[in-house]
Amino acid sequence: MAAYSSYTDQELVAFLKEGDERAFDRLFRKFYPALCFFARRYVTVEGQAEEVVQDTMVKLWQRHGDFDNFTSVKAFLYISIKNACLDGAVSEQRKLNRDTNWYMQQGQLEPGVEEHIIQSEVLMEISQAIAMLPEQCRNIMRMSYEQGMSGKEIAEAMQITVSTVNNQKARGVLLLRKMLSYKGMATLVFLFHRDW
Repeated sequence: MAAYSSYTDQELVAFLKEGDERAFDRLFRKFYPALCFFARRYVTVEGQAEEVVQDTMVKLWQRHGDFDNFTSVKAFLYISIKNACLDGAVSEQRKLNRDTNWYMQQGQLEPGVEEHIIQSEVLMEISQAIAMLPEQCRNIMRMSYEQGMSGKEIAEAMQITVSTVNNQKARGVLLLRKMLSYKGMATLVFLFHRDW
């Protein structure tokens, strides 16, 4: 799988189209955090967002031969998840396909959806950067950023002091500042500011 991290998004989609499971796995890992964040904007039941994302990724795999470029994969994922969340039932395949095809042809999104997609993309950038941090720092940042845990909760879970958590978060922000775009860094500061 390490070799697949060097491929561009478009190359991964070309491999996916051919039925390459490793390319699918790489795309799954790349999109999963952002898609879960996006789905949580539409559902309130705990765990439902993750279920919708997983079901949609299965559909992506089932239709892997239908996608020619990265943009069509992203459009399919975001629109399918939005529709599944709003419909309340992932099984309404006919409506999902009709809406997905229409949006892919029009290249347009409903007001507000584009903003959620941009936020999700920035969060995906943050998640990928966090994955490159040293282990303890990475774990603390994930607990705070992905799971929304407070400094005290993280300290209890990891059996360390709150000051160690805060020091590691500060270290993580400094390291991430070197890796992230301006939007990614602004979002990161906003997400972590509430605990400091």
